[in-house]
Amino acid sequence: MGTNERRDAHKIGFLWLAVAVGFCLVMSPTLNHGQDKGFPLKPVEMFVPYAPGGSIDIGARIFAEPLSRELKVPVIVRNYAGGGGLTGATAFFNSKADGYTMLATSPGAILATVQLSKNPAFDARRDFLPLGHIGVSPVGMAVPKNSPFNSFDEFLQFAKKNPGKLRGGFSAPGGETHVMFMSIIKDTKIETKMVPYTSSGALAAALLGGHLDWKCSTLVSTMGYITSGDMRVLVLTQRSPEVPGVPSGPDIGLPSVSLSIWLGFFVHSKIPTAAYNTLVSAVKSASDDPKVKVMLTKAGYIFEYKDPREMTKLIHRDWDAFTEVIKATGMKVN
Repeated sequence: MGTNERRDAHKIGFLWLAVAVGFCLVMSPTLNHGQDKGFPLKPVEMFVPYAPGGSIDIGARIFAEPLSRELKVPVIVRNYAGGGGLTGATAFFNSKADGYTMLATSPGAILATVQLSKNPAFDARRDFLPLGHIGVSPVGMAVPKNSPFNSFDEFLQFAKKNPGKLRGGFSAPGGETHVMFMSIIKDTKIETKMVPYTSSGALAAALLGGHLDWKCSTLVSTMGYITSGDMRVLVLTQRSPEVPGVPSGPDIGLPSVSLSIWLGFFVHSKIPTAAYNTLVSAVKSASDDPKVKVMLTKAGYIFEYKDPREMTKLIHRDWDAFTEVIKATGMKVN
């Protein structure tokens, strides 16, 4: 073989080598960022449809750290308050369905507010996929420490003798605290002034400032005030080991006062399958962290993991429960 022939053979060999390397680079799942197997490759945003400091925000921030460890990328909590949670849930729905956004929410934001809205952008039963459920927070009726009421019965007797005199409040119109407020009125037939607030922080400030006589809020958002002695809870939607001795609604003859909130995580229904599976696995693994259970319990949650299949059943059950309460109480949101 002559010199020119050898030179041409070397060129052809290098050309084929370049083609082969390029093909491997394109097909490699570890190098091709377009492949789902590389998910996640950047931070994940966790939408919270409520203001900072509320029960869902507290739970989401507790969970974001172990979830970040499982995914090996930062999980960034973003608050989008307004509309009883509907504003944030809609913002999440309008985000890209690529797995890099997820929703941390209670049922009120995606079930009750949707039913109360004239033109909802989404139907959670169709448009969202559940990732997992990690806890339940009872909703409670609380009074300030200087209140003359030490039991729900004392509150009830005064309210019946003085119709319209007491001022009550709740946060997140259309949500679970609104449901409890209306359920108390439905089951007792008392007359009371009703004042809605946009956040649990503003609601607590109004109660402590003497602008309200009672409020309905989640146990998680009230727990700090209970511990400090600034508030006491007279009734809960379900009993909690964190406040032993406080009855549930059904315990004292209030059957409608029974709808608690849960903290669940969702993604778009159009998310890539591999990304969805990764997130489901990460949520389950993060929920297995013993520290998560301890922190959620101290915050006022009743720790309870549910997988996506169980959550799907829960969503349909709670959709029907909200429908019943809304019709029975005539709930409306302006």
